[in-house]
Amino acid sequence: MRKIMFAVLPLLAGVAAFSQTVSGTMPDVAKEYHLRFNCHNAYDFLIGELDANREPSAAQIDWAKAHEKLAKTGTACAPPPPEIAHRVSNRLISTGDGAAMAGQFAEKAQDAAAYSELAHAHLSGSISGASLDKGIAYLKKAADIGDPAATFVVGTLYSSGMIGGKKDHTTGFAYIDRAAKTGHIDAIYRSGLYYLDGIGTKKDAKKAFAAFQAAAERGHLYATIMAFDQINNGNGTKKDFALAYRLSRNMAEQGELYGAVMAASSLLQGKNPKAHQDEILFWLDRIIALGDNEIKQKIIPVREQAFAIFNKSNAPKSYSPRPWKACPMKTVCTVNHFSGLKSCTTNKDYWNDCDG
Repeated sequence: MRKIMFAVLPLLAGVAAFSQTVSGTMPDVAKEYHLRFNCHNAYDFLIGELDANREPSAAQIDWAKAHEKLAKTGTACAPPPPEIAHRVSNRLISTGDGAAMAGQFAEKAQDAAAYSELAHAHLSGSISGASLDKGIAYLKKAADIGDPAATFVVGTLYSSGMIGGKKDHTTGFAYIDRAAKTGHIDAIYRSGLYYLDGIGTKKDAKKAFAAFQAAAERGHLYATIMAFDQINNGNGTKKDFALAYRLSRNMAEQGELYGAVMAASSLLQGKNPKAHQDEILFWLDRIIALGDNEIKQKIIPVREQAFAIFNKSNAPKSYSPRPWKACPMKTVCTVNHFSGLKSCTTNKDYWNDCDG
C-alpha cells in the first residue's frame, strides 16, 4: 500500500494542477441563483404581451385589472397568476406602463419589491430615461424597507466602491449578511467568501463552511466547490473525502465537468485509492471524453500515469463507478415576505451518508 500511496502523490498533483489551470471546467462563478418574480415584473410581462399583439388569458387580464386598482389605493399587490410567476423570473421592467405602475406601488404602498424592480430597470437601462443615480436611490430605499435582492446588490455596490466612492467591505458585508438571513442564495454564498477571507468581518472558516453548505443545499454550484475545497483541506470542518466525493458526484451527475475532476481528486486522496482504481479511471476517462483539446492535453498524461500505477495492463477498455444508492431529495424553500411567493429548490441530499 505504501508503494501505491507514494505513486499516487504525483498523480494527485497532476489532477490538482489540472483543476487549477483549466477554468473552462468550472461552473460560471458569476451565475446568480436568486430568482426575482413578483407582481411588478409580472404586470410588465403582460403589458409586453399586449404590445406584441399576444393576448393574455382572461384570468391574467382580470389579475392585471385588479393589480391596477390596488395601485390606486396604496394596497399591497397580489401574487401573479401561477402560470406566469416563474416565466417572469428576473425579468427587467421594460415598458413605460410597467414602470409607471411599479412607481405607484412604490410611492403609495411603500412596496419594497416595486422599488427594487425600478432600481434594476434603471441600473440596467431597460426603460426609457434610465438613470444610474435614480437606480441607486431606489435600490437603497428597497434595501432599507427590506427587499432581499436589493439588500444584496447594495452590499455588493458598497464593497465595489460604486456607492460611497471607495470600497467599504464592512458596510457591504452588513448588507450581504442581512440578505443572507432572508434566504437569498447568492448572498449566502457571498457571505461565505467574506467569512473565509475575513473581508469586512472577522475571518471564520467554520461560518464560511456553514454558508457554503447552506448555499450548496439550495443548488449553488460554486458554493459546492468552495465547500469541497474546505472539506479537502480540513479548513473550518473535518477532512472527509467520502463527503467530498458525494458532492463531486452530485455535480458530475448534473453535467458539470468539474464534478468529474473533483471526484477523481477525492478518490485519490481517500484511504484506499487502489480499491477505487476503476472508478478513478472512469472519472478521468469522462474528463477526457467531455473536455476540449486543452483539457485532453492536460489530463491524458495524468490518465496514463494512473493506468501505470494501478497496473491495468489487462484491464477492460472501459470502467464504471461503484453502484450508487439513491440519495433522498431535500427541498429548501424561501417565502418572499412581500410577494408571498414561495421559491423552492430540490437537490439530492449528499451531505448525509447515503452511499453506504
